[in-house]
Amino acid sequence: MKKLMALLLIALILPFFQIWGTEQDNPEEKGLLHRFGSDHAQIWTSPLRWKMTDWLWAGGLSLATAALIHNDEAIYRDIKKFQAENKIIDNLTPFFSTLCQGFPYVMGAAFLAHGFLFKDSKALTTGSLSLQAMIHSFVVIQLMKHLTGRQRPSWENGADAWAGPSGFLERYKPGQWARYDAFASGHTITIWSLATVVAHQYNKTPWIPILSYSVAAVSGMATVTDDLHWVSDVLVGAALGFAIGKFVIRRHQTKWTLAPIIPSRGGLGLSLQINL
Repeated sequence: MKKLMALLLIALILPFFQIWGTEQDNPEEKGLLHRFGSDHAQIWTSPLRWKMTDWLWAGGLSLATAALIHNDEAIYRDIKKFQAENKIIDNLTPFFSTLCQGFPYVMGAAFLAHGFLFKDSKALTTGSLSLQAMIHSFVVIQLMKHLTGRQRPSWENGADAWAGPSGFLERYKPGQWARYDAFASGHTITIWSLATVVAHQYNKTPWIPILSYSVAAVSGMATVTDDLHWVSDVLVGAALGFAIGKFVIRRHQTKWTLAPIIPSRGGLGLSLQINL
């Protein structure tokens, strides 16, 4: 019954996978909070503007997720068996699992800092877009976690269970967080949001998109070997992170202006217009 309820919730939530496919105009130049709220409303209402191909993509992802959920326990046991036979996975897991926690936000801030200090408009744009994508992703993923209440593999030695909305507040009781916080992977959605923006911004350097997506994929799977998530959690997190990253790029990729100016008293300077 709990899995059936969880699948119903997924059917309601997964349509937002295809948000990058909607046709959007840039929002009006208003305050930061207003623009963020406008963008977030666009994310949640995106299915209203879908075409048939968008529904087909979302349907395929929903079926894949449902199939993984049905087999998650068996897949997890196979992965842990393979991990026990290959110690290098144990050695690498902590690094990559930790990498997709605070690291993406640090990278986004680093791009912003570099852009400000060195007048690098591409770095400024990358920092702004990646941070926006990660904040949007955080809001989306937390709602999903609170509604589904799926327990992490570490909670009962690899037993899958879903509390649904009844776990909305239970998670805040001491020691109960891991019991309700698995679906979907916040680690994965965050690093995929960053990777998508970086890969787009530096797509003329072929190794950067390859490296970005490879690190994101390995880091997501590391949360499985680290007993934090199921494979279906990772799939959903990666798909949503990619979609939200693409959405933010489409909405805001032209919002930075860096131009030379000549002061009235002579000299030369730069005019930097930043619309975060």
